[in-house]
Amino acid sequence: MGSAMAGPINFIWRIMLIIRRLLANVVDVAVFFLTLVGSMTIFMPFMERQAGNPMLAAAATFVVVVAVPLALQYPFVRVNQTIGKAFFGLRIVSTNPIRDVTPSIIFQREVFAKVMSVYLMCLPVLWGQEGGHEKATETKVISGQAVSGKPD
Repeated sequence: MGSAMAGPINFIWRIMLIIRRLLANVVDVAVFFLTLVGSMTIFMPFMERQAGNPMLAAAATFVVVVAVPLALQYPFVRVNQTIGKAFFGLRIVSTNPIRDVTPSIIFQREVFAKVMSVYLMCLPVLWGQEGGHEKATETKVISGQAVSGKPD
């Protein structure tokens, strides 16, 4: 009886993991876009009035748009998560047994592999397969919070 239920339960578990991964990405993208919108509507006009130079205001706004999401994500990245992954109880682990996940690998995975490919590398995840961003960085997402301040 237990083995007859294993198939449907495994299928439901995989679907729930995919949904949690998608929602975690929505949260991570929302952090960036809220920073972008806030910077463009509040910070940039303020800087233009203060500096009197639109180019200087644009440069300062660019720095804020990049620095704020990185600063917000950094505490989570230290324990192999992003804000979205932490919210949904997920974390990133290495599939390479001789290499741990580091903040630079998470940056490569989340920025270069996902964002630079316009999320096209992530499409296989929708079918429960390893995404290109996971192959490129030798990582995968698992369900479970980091237990301590350091990755496992």
